[in-house]
Amino acid sequence: MTIDKPFLITSSDLSPTVVARDFQRIHRGVYTDPGADLAPIDAIRAAWLRAGPGAVVGGVSAARMYGVSFYRDANRLELLRCPTGQGRELDNIRVVRTDLDPCDVLTLDGMPVTSPIRTAYDLGRRTPAWSALGYLDALTHATDIDLGRLWRFIVDHPRTRGIRQIRGLVPWIDPKAESFGESWMRLLVLAADLPRPETQVVIRDASGRKIARFDHAYRAEKIAFEFDGFDYHYSDEQRESDAARDRATADLGWHTERRNSVQLGDDPIGFVTRIERLRDERAPRRR
Repeated sequence: MTIDKPFLITSSDLSPTVVARDFQRIHRGVYTDPGADLAPIDAIRAAWLRAGPGAVVGGVSAARMYGVSFYRDANRLELLRCPTGQGRELDNIRVVRTDLDPCDVLTLDGMPVTSPIRTAYDLGRRTPAWSALGYLDALTHATDIDLGRLWRFIVDHPRTRGIRQIRGLVPWIDPKAESFGESWMRLLVLAADLPRPETQVVIRDASGRKIARFDHAYRAEKIAFEFDGFDYHYSDEQRESDAARDRATADLGWHTERRNSVQLGDDPIGFVTRIERLRDERAPRRR
């Protein structure tokens, strides 16, 4: 017999002996087919089943349910309960006790999940701010959140922890961001009171051929800044491709600044100062 989703032994028609013999245990009382590939949503389902009645999928796990394609703490599972519910962490499952209005919960793939707006509200209040902005960017891209409705939700909850942070971040949300690093870069620039850069800017040569797409750019000054993730930009092949692209855009008058997470973390002020200096140097282009 094949069962394509994690299940509770107590809700199965199979005998405990058959389950123990033929299925793989994920959590206490939760099993799956041993040949099944445990996808992220299956891991979330297993955690929800393990937590028992009253649990709601929230936070990072809710973001994954909505199709967010980049996230921190990829293996972290998160559930919410009412304030009087059990809040002990179980098997890498974070259980958060919080107030939840029934309007904040939807049913998705048979599980209760916080709505996109409630999920954004929860993740946008967490530190660090660059991570919060990353989740807000990603959720807005994945779900087409109405930012006006999100703002009204925030205004209606004025005394919760982290509310000042999310109030400041909402105007800076950009659903075009493709990584936490891009969100982080944009946060540093905007927090320094620099103009908002364009994102995912396509550059073409004189024939109309696409030669680059920048993470961020000030088009008038021809300044671009790129976040280089270690999982993509540091192979020899990709570095050669990046260098060739930078030469091609330089021939069109562009200057490209690149940073990785270590460089941004070690010297965020240096990055912002460099962008400010470049804007000053290229100021005549703004006339």
